Amino acid sequence: MKFIKKLLVIGVSASIYYLALFANEWLVGDSEFSFDVHWVFFPSGFRFILVLLALESGALGIALGGILWNYQDHPDLGLEFALITGCIAGFSPWLSRKLSVSFLGLDSEFKVVSPLTLLKISLLFATLIALLHQAWFFSQGLTENLVLSFSVMALSNWAGTLLVLMTFKFLIQGTQTTATEPRNPGT
Repeated sequence: MKFIKKLLVIGVSASIYYLALFANEWLVGDSEFSFDVHWVFFPSGFRFILVLLALESGALGIALGGILWNYQDHPDLGLEFALITGCIAGFSPWLSRKLSVSFLGLDSEFKVVSPLTLLKISLLFATLIALLHQAWFFSQGLTENLVLSFSVMALSNWAGTLLVLMTFKFLIQGTQTTATEPRNPGT
């Protein structure tokens, strides 16, 4: 049963990440700064949430969704490119989570998460993911200006993460407010 649950989490994570990539391409696909660098990258926020909540299973799902997306979006670059790019997409948020626990002294269970904690983690998250992706793209000759593309990608990852987190915050607050409002049978 535990194995089936892990497979389900991996499959759901892969689907969520793939759909987030699709939505991002549909919303801002024409506004790329450089190869695969958007001005705002919403899927980064979903990576953040999936890895915080689903740990390794979330990371594996992200990698699988990323592999499928990259192979579909850049078939001319081949399967090896899709595999490595997808693995970076899944592995780097997991590594960011581990580094947050080790170097920022954060609770490994993330039971107590303040807005400042989320800000720190999301900044590390956005930066490390951009660094690993841009180093890979640069090694493949897909990025001309490593520093500039890294900077824009890190900011777009961070912006996407913050927008997704704020959206979830408002959705959660909205459902909590609705659930706690007294019902007035007279209206």
